[in-house]
Parts: sequence; structure tokens; C-alpha cells
Amino acid sequence: MLTDWLPAVGVIVVMVLAIALSRLVVGRSSKHNASDRRFRQQIATIVIVLVGLLAVIFVLPDGSDSDLAFSVLGLVVTGALAISSQSIIANAMAGLMLRSVASFRPGDFIEVGERMGRVSELGLFHTEIQTPDRDLVTIPNSVMMNQPLRVVHSSGTIVSATVSLGYDVSRHVLEPLFIRAGREAGLVDPFVQVLELGDYSIVYRIAGFLEDPRSMLAARSKLRGSILDVLSDEGIEIMSPMFIARRSVSNAPLLPDGAEASDDETWRPSAEHRVFDKAERAGQLESARRDLSEAEENLSILRLELGHTADEDRDRVETAIGKQEARIERLQQRIGRLSDELESESQ
Repeated sequence: MLTDWLPAVGVIVVMVLAIALSRLVVGRSSKHNASDRRFRQQIATIVIVLVGLLAVIFVLPDGSDSDLAFSVLGLVVTGALAISSQSIIANAMAGLMLRSVASFRPGDFIEVGERMGRVSELGLFHTEIQTPDRDLVTIPNSVMMNQPLRVVHSSGTIVSATVSLGYDVSRHVLEPLFIRAGREAGLVDPFVQVLELGDYSIVYRIAGFLEDPRSMLAARSKLRGSILDVLSDEGIEIMSPMFIARRSVSNAPLLPDGAEASDDETWRPSAEHRVFDKAERAGQLESARRDLSEAEENLSILRLELGHTADEDRDRVETAIGKQEARIERLQQRIGRLSDELESESQ
């Protein structure tokens, strides 16, 4: 009786060794970050387990009957789909769909429902984002597929702020001030919109183009601060959304005392310096991987060109090849360092 089960035990042992070997091979790849390695390891494990289950069915006693084997396998797959259709299978299929669509990458700002942050990890079953509070939030991939997804383009985004002011101040006076505030905040081509004519105040929207979205949080804060400074300098009081004050002495507007920025405020580290540290490294790693792929492609082209180059031009091509090889080596070192940092944070 025991000898009948030895083939099945052997298949299980081989399956476990194959899983360990695949994880080791994928884990040693220097071209993929921690998120990609984990994703590939999960895919390889699922494939090996499915093939191993099929092999175990065939080597079991009475397993030579192929109809019985496929019937049992069909029952197993059907049961898995029935049990996990709303969790594991749904998240895995959504993860594959997100990978194929590639609408966002590590380091990108995204917003799903009420959650907003920078992508720090893309997995088979979930996507991890780093919120403005520096917390890591795991969102199931099925949720990412079933809800509207907002992605901030890496080429730039619009940063805006709203402010409510009374009807006693003309918009023709305010709009140039708002444009100046947007420029002082570092925005490109700032503009002003009138959003609402309320019962007590007018709601304005000041917006402009931010070329580097990595500093989006700091840019929003800087824009609001610039609006405060500009309006205070001009003696204009903010009435948002409704301001009620009892002034027993005079009707002078309530404005903060003017003060110059102190020397220690001339430079401050941006909020993103600590808030999105893991997501920033993930974005740098993704960018380095793209640069590495481009450098390897350029190196292949140069090597092909070297074989058809005349003797007088060989030195030029060989110099270019040496530069590309040095660049590839630097990028590989950078990728390895960033991967190790992300791996240590994930543990």
C-alpha cells in the first residue's frame, strides 16, 4: 500500500523544490524591484501548484484513468472559483488586468475612492500606497478595478486652492493678486475661476500647472500661504465661508500683523521628504529600470554598428560602447541599492 503512494509523495517533494527554486531564481534578479519580484514569485508559485496538483492526480492509485483525473481537477478548480470568486481569484485577475493596462507605476500619485497617496508596491492581490500621513495602506486589486481611479501624470498636474471673499471687493482687483500668488508659489500659467456666488461671499479658485508632481503637497500649502500673504499685504480680509465679528471700537478689518519671513524659513524640507519616502524610492527604482532598459538597447545597437564600422570610426563607436557599459553598471548598482532599501522596509 505504501509503495502505491510513493509516486504522489515524490511529485509533492518535486513541487516544493520547484517552488523554492523559482522563488530563489526570481529573487536574485537585479532588474526587478521588491514589488515585481514578489509578483513574479506569486505567479510562478500558482503555476507550479496547479501543474503539481494535476501530476499528483495522475500518479495517485487509480489515477491512470485520465477521465477521473480531469474530473477531479475540474471539481477542484470549480470549488476554488466558487469559494474564492469574491476574494483571491477576483483580486488576482484584477492584479493581472492592472499590470496589462499599466495605467500607473510605483511612485505615481493615485486616488481611489477616499484614499489618496503614492504607489509604493504593485502586487498580484493588492496595491500598496503611501498616504500623506506616511502610512502604508493596502488596497485590494478588485477595489482598484471596481472604483474610479485617478492618476496624477508624472509630466505635471494642476494645483489649486479656493478662497471666499466678500462682495465689497471687485474681482478685477482680486484676479491680478491671485495670479501673483500663484506665480510666487512656483506654478506655471496660473489662472482664476469664480466657483460660486454665495449668500455672503464669492468663492474663487486659484490654480496653476505644477511641473513636478512629487512636490504636490508642498505646492498646495505654498499656494495657500501665498494667497494669505498677498491679500494681507493689500489689506483685503478673507470672509470664508461666513465671518461674523463684533467690533466695539472701529470697523477696521481684522488682519494679521505684517512680518517678514525669518532666515530659518528660507529653506525647509518639503513634506514629501518624509511623507512619501517609500513611494519615492519605488518611483526612483522604476525610473532606473526604464533607464537601464534603454541603455541596454542602445548598447546592443552600438555593438551591431561596430561590426559594420570602418576602421577610422571604430574608436568613436568603441568609446560610445564604453560609456554605455559604464552607465549600465551604475544603473545596476543603483537598482540593487534601491531594491535592498525597499526590501528592508517591507520586512
